[in-house]
Amino acid sequence: MCFCGDPCKVAKFDAENTCWQSYWMCSNFQFEPTLRQRCINKMTSPPLCDFEQLIDTKIKPEDKEEMQYILRWAVENKERMEKRFREEVAEKEHKEEEERRRVATEREGSLSMHAERKQRSRRILMP
Repeated sequence: MCFCGDPCKVAKFDAENTCWQSYWMCSNFQFEPTLRQRCINKMTSPPLCDFEQLIDTKIKPEDKEEMQYILRWAVENKERMEKRFREEVAEKEHKEEEERRRVATEREGSLSMHAERKQRSRRILMP
C-alpha cells in the first residue's frame, strides 16, 4: 500500500542508465494523456502520488555489461557522425574551391579571347 492509500505496483525502469531495476510505484503515479487530450492540448493530469521505492538495488552483471556496451556504442556512433560531418564539410569546400578555379580560368580564357578580338579589330582599322 502507498502512503496515499492506493495500491502499489511493480514496474521496471526502461532507461539504460538505471540498469532496468525493478521498483514499487503508486498506481496513481504515471499520467499518460489520451490522443484527444493531446490534440486539444489538455495535458493537465489528475493529482499524482510520487511514491517510488527500489526493490532490487543490486545491478546484475549482464545488465551492467549491456549498459556499458550501449554507452560505448553511443560514443562510437557520435564520433562516426562527427567524422562524417567533417568529411562532408571538407568535400563541400573542396568542390566549391574547384568551381571557383574553373570559373576563374574560364573568365581568364574569355578575357584573353576578347582581348585578341579587340587587337585584331585595331589592326584592321589601323593601316
